[in-house]
Amino acid sequence: MSAPQEMQYRYPHAVLARGNDKIPTRASMMFYESSRRAFVAAAARYTGLVAALAMALVPFPAAHAAGYPDRPIRLVVPIAAGSATDAVARAYAQELAPILGQPIIVENLPGANGTIGTSNVKRAPADGYTLLLGTIGTHSVNPLLYKNLPYDAVKDYTPVSILSKVSNVIVVPATSPYRTLQDLVAAAKKAPHTLNYGTPTVGSSSQLATEMFRVRAGIDLANIPYNGPSQAAIDLIADRIQVLFDPVINELGNIRSGKVRVLAQTASQRVPALPDVPTVAQAGYPGFEASGWNGIMVRAGTPAAVVEKLSAAIRQAGQSQKLRTIFEGQGVEIVTSPSPQDFNEFLVQDRKKWARVIEESHIAVE
Repeated sequence: MSAPQEMQYRYPHAVLARGNDKIPTRASMMFYESSRRAFVAAAARYTGLVAALAMALVPFPAAHAAGYPDRPIRLVVPIAAGSATDAVARAYAQELAPILGQPIIVENLPGANGTIGTSNVKRAPADGYTLLLGTIGTHSVNPLLYKNLPYDAVKDYTPVSILSKVSNVIVVPATSPYRTLQDLVAAAKKAPHTLNYGTPTVGSSSQLATEMFRVRAGIDLANIPYNGPSQAAIDLIADRIQVLFDPVINELGNIRSGKVRVLAQTASQRVPALPDVPTVAQAGYPGFEASGWNGIMVRAGTPAAVVEKLSAAIRQAGQSQKLRTIFEGQGVEIVTSPSPQDFNEFLVQDRKKWARVIEESHIAVE
């Protein structure tokens, strides 16, 4: 290949016409080489800028988790302070703080069956620094009973982990003639709609458990509604109502003092606080289980790595022997989810279960 041909090969656009031949000139060659180098440098700078912008725009969950948390975390409890649910939240907060390396500040925002506190978290940033203590009421029952909730229990929150379950006990007055669950069922079948049961609040786990059992046993009971569990328990002791399904933790004192008689418990297995009391399943209704629950939720859109980090921390906290000793002695089962996905699946099944009960029992909020 001649020199002109080689130059033409290397610099095809830097040419000067000479007659019928196109031969590169030295000046044009130098100009082209300089332009080529400038173009390559500019392209490199442009490519680097694009890459940097892309890195800034693409989320990196691992990076979010690595720096999380770097400030205190807020835990919203949509139930009044002093309740059993509040006690569980505060105990977990104490266990989680050293694991996460930041304080967990519990804030009670009760009202409207948990709607006020639950809605507050919906408006918080999706960054993992505002947690919600979701309950059977806020995330399983309310969506089935209320048409105009200010939140969507499915779309607005990401489940992290369940914290605990609380089953109900079936209690009657100490002076009641019923000593077994079968005694109660036989009496209810003999005289339909004459035995009264108390409902602490409409749509509560107590009412749902009662209605679930009523349908399963084929009996008819008269519902007496209350504005809370305390007055219902007082009326039961006074024999103004004949039966009450109430969370174990609420009734342990009355059971141990002999003010009420416990017939059965609605958990899937006997709780350590009442080892001698049969479950409803053991009393003749296989597969029966009705428990309330609470668990941690975050705003939808929270980075997945933050959700996973919280889930792992909760699992670790749930292994605390101190936590288990305190609550299992009160009838509260400390239980955590293997993963956020497991908690989500639990919620799906729980909603289906209570939807059937509400439909069969015609429970409605007036």
